Amino acid sequence: MDDTGTDLIEPPLTSSSIKKALDAWQFNSSINSEGQLVWWCDMGRVDITKVKQEFTPEDHLRAFVWYTHALMYNESAQQNGMAFVYNVAKMGMIQSFTLMPAKLGAKLDKLTIGVLPIKMQNMYMFESPTWINIFMKLIGMFMSKKMKERMVFMKDWSTDETDKIGGLDAIPIGFGKVNGTLEGNVIEDLYFGKE
Repeated sequence: MDDTGTDLIEPPLTSSSIKKALDAWQFNSSINSEGQLVWWCDMGRVDITKVKQEFTPEDHLRAFVWYTHALMYNESAQQNGMAFVYNVAKMGMIQSFTLMPAKLGAKLDKLTIGVLPIKMQNMYMFESPTWINIFMKLIGMFMSKKMKERMVFMKDWSTDETDKIGGLDAIPIGFGKVNGTLEGNVIEDLYFGKE
């Protein structure tokens, strides 16, 4: 955080200052049946044009720092930990690596790797392309058994797969290729009000 200079304090980091950049990412959040806070990210819904053209790397850094702190200070996350559900939407390797500038990626890596005190219990990845599966096998050699057990790769949106994250009742409306029925968004509703 200290290495970011004035990026996070000028202008002051408030919910209103990051709202537009955050909206481009279309994050969702909910509480699952185990009381964990679930962070939902669907690359199929991310407004890639806005992400790349309308906001600076500093805008995205500010949005991610604000959002991760909103998650971190959530009572359910503090008491029961978190789960992360990521729909890769078969995004190609080049598109994935060029979505964010290298400068931003490096700053986000500094923020997320071993710095944020978030208790991530599970990470579920849907529609992961072959390149991610190969990449994860390579870096898996350097990961602890505990970490590997927390990462679950889902190839499709079958009932067997979606049941692992609580079924359609636990999946937000519009997420992925299923007809999830969960309404609401914990962080959005708390900080920005229901629209």
